[in-house]
Amino acid sequence: MVHDPRVSTLLSRLGGLYRDPLRVDRDASSLLKSSVGVHLTPGIAPLVENNGDSSHCLVLQGTIAIVFRGQTYQLLVDIYLPSGYPIRPPISYVRLAENMYLKENHPHVGSDGMVYMPYTHEWNPRTHSLIEMVVAMSSVFSADPPVFTRAAPAPAPLPPPPPPVAAAVASNLTPYVTTSSNRSPPPPANSSYVSSATSSAVQMDSERYMQEQIEAIMAKEAEEANRAAEIARKAAREEEERVQAQKEWEAQKTEQIRDQVNEKIRTYLQQYVEENQSSLAADWRDQEQLKQTRDRIEADLKDLVNQKSELEKHLTTLDAKTKEIEEWLEASKNAEEKEPGIDNVCEPINKLHAQMLDLSAENAALTDLMYFLDRGMYAGQIDCTTHLKMIRKHAKQQFLIRAHLIKINAALQKQK
Repeated sequence: MVHDPRVSTLLSRLGGLYRDPLRVDRDASSLLKSSVGVHLTPGIAPLVENNGDSSHCLVLQGTIAIVFRGQTYQLLVDIYLPSGYPIRPPISYVRLAENMYLKENHPHVGSDGMVYMPYTHEWNPRTHSLIEMVVAMSSVFSADPPVFTRAAPAPAPLPPPPPPVAAAVASNLTPYVTTSSNRSPPPPANSSYVSSATSSAVQMDSERYMQEQIEAIMAKEAEEANRAAEIARKAAREEEERVQAQKEWEAQKTEQIRDQVNEKIRTYLQQYVEENQSSLAADWRDQEQLKQTRDRIEADLKDLVNQKSELEKHLTTLDAKTKEIEEWLEASKNAEEKEPGIDNVCEPINKLHAQMLDLSAENAALTDLMYFLDRGMYAGQIDCTTHLKMIRKHAKQQFLIRAHLIKINAALQKQK
């Protein structure tokens, strides 16, 4: 992916502010080259934290598009990438243009313009990105714009200047005013009363006409003033209705968000209670198992202690018996040295006696052998056929030995 050279230049100016500058460069460049961040521009600006710390970091300034009531608007935002990014989430602010104001008690924007959203609250550096954050911000603000405009009321139209009354009166009196060019001949001397009556009538008509003109002008001014007042009242009423509708919509939206938050909190608490109950039950089971294991271990320890005591007693007895055996063996060894051996107790006189002694011992051995062969057959250790075969063999050998003994005995009798 091609990196934005503006971002690379700014990161080189910031030095070692970020632990993973390649990730910052990649994320910021991706946002600037995407359709949602095409109106953003990178820069360096100080970021003031809530704890009062201030540091210069990379900021993306510009506008993002929101759609409200079928129309697209551009919202001014500043997206700061703090020093701990991407472990820390981005910090965004809504900026105001001319004649724009922040909504009070907006669920996602504070009074200072700081943006609070679930996406940034649940920020995960492995799965979240700046592009998705801007898309989520556009979606949230499209449903509930954080700013509004307040148009200035239109000024009431000024009343037209009143017409010059004197000129109008003069123009209306011109037919009655004479000049030197068309002056009538003087009336006759006997018509003085008629002239004065005519002059009085003309004066009364002029005053009446003047009064009518003044009343007409005042009526026109009053009508225009009433019309202007009606327009102002209508504009004020429309503004009040719009503000009331806005308040109702905000109240409805706030209630909806409150219900959603309450439902989310209720679900979370229910899950938390269930998890705690299951964890508590598992802890109780573990505790019971630990108690049983402890009792079993204590019993085993007691048994081992008893076995140790018994073994120590047996060892003591064994040492004593071993000592006795060693003493007996030592005494027997000394006795053997003093007394002749068993083989030297009986000494034959001649070869016949020696041969007779050997044959007698072999005869006794064969007798014992046949005895144990009988016992083995009775016990089932050998079968009858094998028993008979071996008995026949050794009986024949014993017979020959006994016959030989009889001959030797006869020979010895002759020698006497």
